[in-house]
Amino acid sequence: MSSSQSINRLGTIEAFFRLLEENVGISLDISKEYLLSSRLDSLARDRGFSGYLPFLECLLTTPLGHEHWQAFEAMTTNETMFFRDRFPFEILRDSVIPEIIAKKSSSRELNIWCAAASSGQEPYSLAILLKESFPHILDWKINFFATDICDQVLGRAEEAIYSDMEVHRGLSDEQIARHFTSLSGGSYQLKSDIKELIKFSKLNLIKDWLPMPKFDLVLIRNALIYFNKDIKDVVLKKISSQLSDDGFLLLGASESLLLNPDYIAKQYANLRFYKKGSPWNT
Repeated sequence: MSSSQSINRLGTIEAFFRLLEENVGISLDISKEYLLSSRLDSLARDRGFSGYLPFLECLLTTPLGHEHWQAFEAMTTNETMFFRDRFPFEILRDSVIPEIIAKKSSSRELNIWCAAASSGQEPYSLAILLKESFPHILDWKINFFATDICDQVLGRAEEAIYSDMEVHRGLSDEQIARHFTSLSGGSYQLKSDIKELIKFSKLNLIKDWLPMPKFDLVLIRNALIYFNKDIKDVVLKKISSQLSDDGFLLLGASESLLLNPDYIAKQYANLRFYKKGSPWNT
C-alpha cells in the first residue's frame, strides 16, 4: 500500500469514527480499527462490498440513512448476561430497593429505567429479583422502562428467547425452571408474568429523549465508558434531571462520578450508588 493510499485509508476511518461519535456518542480512535473488521466486514459483504473500507467510503459520500444506522448499531457493544456481576443485584435486593419501597409505600408507584439494555438480560434480571424478593409490590403501579439504540437487540429483548448457554450464564436451574418455558431446539422463553413488567423502546442517549417519569432507580452499566467526557457529562446531567429526589443511579463497576457535582455517592459495602447532588440526599 502506498503512503497516499494509507493516508486516504486512515482519513476514511477517522471520518467514520467522527460520524459514529456525532450520531451515537461512541468515541473511538485509530487504535480501534480492528473493530471495523470484526463488526462491519459481514455487513459490508452482504451489501456487495469487498470489505469494510469501501463500505465506509460509500457511507461517507451518501446522506445519513438506514445503512448508516445499521453500521452504527453494528459498532455498539452488546455484551450482557443475567445477573451480571451479581453483587450489585445483591445490594439492590438487600439495601437499595427496600429503601425505595419504604419511601414509596404511600404512593405505591415505582419507576425504573434500565438504559443500554441490550438483549434484555439486565432488565429481566431486575424483574426476576422483584418477583422473587418483593412479590408484595407487584400490585403497585410499576413503570419499568428498558431502552437501547439498537433495533436488533431490542427485538431479541421483546421476544425474550434465549439459548441454553445464555440462560445458564447467571441463572440457577431453579430460576430457569420457574421463570422460563423450554422450547424445541434447546432454547428458553421467558414467561409472560416477567415479560409484561417491562416496556422496551428505542432511545439514543445523545439525542432528544421522549418524555419519561422521574425515576426511583436508573441502571446504565458499562455504556458511558464508550463516550468522551463532554458527551458523558451531558448524558449524566440529563439523567440527573430524570432522577427523583430520592432516586438511585447505578453505573458499571469501573465507572465513577466522585468528581461530578450533579451527583453524590452512597456507599454500600464495596459498591457505590449515586443520588442527585443535593445536600438533603445523603
